[in-house]
Amino acid sequence: MKLSEDLLEIISCAILIFVSFVGNVCLFYSTRKCIAGRLQTSFLLIFSLVFVHLIKNFVVNVMKIVYSSGITLDSAGCKVLHFTAALTTSLAIWFTLHLALFYHLKLYQVVYPSDNAASLDQQKHSLKGISALWVAAVAVYVPVLIYTTKPEYLKAGNDTDALSTKRIYKDCLIIFRNKQVEFYYGKIFLMLIDILPLAILVFVCFWMSSLLSAKKKMTYGDIWIGDDDSEIEVLRGAKCSIVLTLLITLLWVSHSVLVYFWSSVAACVFLPAVLTALSSGFSALSPFLLMLVNYRVKLVSLCGAKEENSIPQATNTIFSPYA
Repeated sequence: MKLSEDLLEIISCAILIFVSFVGNVCLFYSTRKCIAGRLQTSFLLIFSLVFVHLIKNFVVNVMKIVYSSGITLDSAGCKVLHFTAALTTSLAIWFTLHLALFYHLKLYQVVYPSDNAASLDQQKHSLKGISALWVAAVAVYVPVLIYTTKPEYLKAGNDTDALSTKRIYKDCLIIFRNKQVEFYYGKIFLMLIDILPLAILVFVCFWMSSLLSAKKKMTYGDIWIGDDDSEIEVLRGAKCSIVLTLLITLLWVSHSVLVYFWSSVAACVFLPAVLTALSSGFSALSPFLLMLVNYRVKLVSLCGAKEENSIPQATNTIFSPYA
């Protein structure tokens, strides 16, 4: 049974690495082509998400493949595995929240136009915010490297039946040396680090849904006028943010529930592969959703503006009398 469990986990990790690599490379390439001059907030967020996803797969999942192949990790290797897994998960949640707030603000400006245009300082503040998130995430999870250790009975290589199954989750456990640190930091603080942003994400998701509903009903003097391409990008970004919110929330909650009820479902041979799919599924699927935001947006949005400026307008173009 152990061999089948390890094989299933190796296959799931390999599939996730391949899908995530293809999706994130395509997302990075398509986004990089659109950059002209100053980096926009959405570009910075996308690049950050791409980097986080690639770290998740080429560090965490590769280490899982190595471990499932029969190579045992020492205490330092287990620390790096858990540190990187927790770090990338939290960063994915935080950057998704940042992206949702970004498109929420843009959508709010579309539904309720204001005379105050976005200043260039907003991009500078966003760059500082993204950098601060990276620094904060590393600072939050550094204690995992410092105050944890691999239990002695696992270092001794005990190969009992209870420890021989689900080896990556049993034989590579790490514990805090101090019980109080384990309770307040390991169980409460680290849980809130993910739960609070997810709760805010869900709230923003419902708020954006109401704004999208209001935008759909908007008219101008009882005449509906089609959206321009900049608004199309905002609308798609808002819808994509809602889907990403639902996806990352469902995956995180499902993974947490399975880990919490580990003893009740530990006998399932598919459990390690399922946990891997839940923990890395967002990094594999989200790039394809983000690429849909600017699919065939031609005029103003992202790199379309640069392309349109170089293309002569067709002679049969019909202009709106309300422009």
